[in-house]
Amino acid sequence: MDKDEFNILIVDDEETIRETLKMILETEGYTVLDADSGEEAIKISQNNKIDLVLLDLKMKGMSGEETLKNIKDINSETMVIILTGHASLHSSMEAIKYGAYDYLKKPVSLNDIRNVVFKAYDRWKLSSLIKHYNSELKERYVKRNKEIISVITLSERLREIDSLDKGAKLVVDTIHDVVGFDKVVFYGTDSQGNPRVLNKIGFDKREAKEILGIYNNFKNNNIDKSSKKSYFSPIFFEKDIIGAFYVEKLETDLEREDQNLIKLLSTEVASFLLRFKYNIATNGEVEAPFPIKYDIPPGKSFIVYENKYEKSFEIFKDLVTHNVSGLAITRTPPDSLKKKYDLEKTPFLWLSKIEGQNTISPIYLNSIITLITDFFNKCKDSIVIVEGIEYLITQNNFDTVLKFIQALRDLVIIENSKLIIPLNKDAFSQKEIAQIEKELELLKLKN
Repeated sequence: MDKDEFNILIVDDEETIRETLKMILETEGYTVLDADSGEEAIKISQNNKIDLVLLDLKMKGMSGEETLKNIKDINSETMVIILTGHASLHSSMEAIKYGAYDYLKKPVSLNDIRNVVFKAYDRWKLSSLIKHYNSELKERYVKRNKEIISVITLSERLREIDSLDKGAKLVVDTIHDVVGFDKVVFYGTDSQGNPRVLNKIGFDKREAKEILGIYNNFKNNNIDKSSKKSYFSPIFFEKDIIGAFYVEKLETDLEREDQNLIKLLSTEVASFLLRFKYNIATNGEVEAPFPIKYDIPPGKSFIVYENKYEKSFEIFKDLVTHNVSGLAITRTPPDSLKKKYDLEKTPFLWLSKIEGQNTISPIYLNSIITLITDFFNKCKDSIVIVEGIEYLITQNNFDTVLKFIQALRDLVIIENSKLIIPLNKDAFSQKEIAQIEKELELLKLKN
């Protein structure tokens, strides 16, 4: 059961909250709808399969409690998470009484939202799979249920592992020991898309020499798709393949459920591989021998208007050389910036359509949000600079990039970090400048 099959409805009369939550959850891979009122939420629930509702308790028109009751009447299995800035014992008990799955008080942190939605998704996934297997024999059901739980547990365990080698071994051991495949290969790919074996089990020395050939056969469309004993499953990041699984049984044929398990695992493991595709770690720049010059307050996002972006990077360097973790996302090639500002240990991502180490396509805005989120989670009191907004607009459109900026701003507030966005004012219309300045503060510097 992929995340895009899990349908979430956000019900809130505040447009900014709906759009922010929608972008965050779509980044996680879920399918997300939204409604600005209880009445609209009911219509959407009647015409769509809704698995989870994030529901504001206090709205204009129909109340959250009434909306909740109507949604549960339409489908009693729809899970509802109440979001409200007016939490009270009475409203909480009322929500539980009407069948709410969980209850969160505004403002909620990004991690709280992600965790509670992920738990609901896990519950839905298990429930769906249990229903699917309910018609099978008891022994078959017990075995499959154990496998599914192991895969889901694995995805949570991988979040705590900070070593690619340890994580790869855990994945392969789980597939081999719990799911019962005789041969397992876990591949990763380098910046050029070339495969390497992260971990394997079940191959003798002669067979081990042929493992990379299995991947290359898939890449060249030479995989025997009629084979009943083996299966190859690529692992995708956006449209790029960042890894793969190859599994094989020796004595019995693979069943469709076996393939579905590997597909499920491929989806769950993608975020783990993504952490190691980009070398984003806390920087260890040498501390400057002079006091900090630009002490930007946390939880703030700033525009710096300039043509060559030099002041912005001076501010960025000042912060990262005074014990502030930094991440730079730039349209300018990182090597020249690293050399110019002597920032050899600070992670840079290059906005480019040319594949290479630490490059990311400008059309992958949701993935950029994911990477920044992961950086904020690992590095508290941090600073991010995003240089290349003009380029992002040429590759997408202004409205899409504006929503990207809004999501960044909200993320910075939630994580109590800092954001600098240098802009060439001449590249924008007055209307566009006004819209951007509604989202970000203008950083005024003394010469």
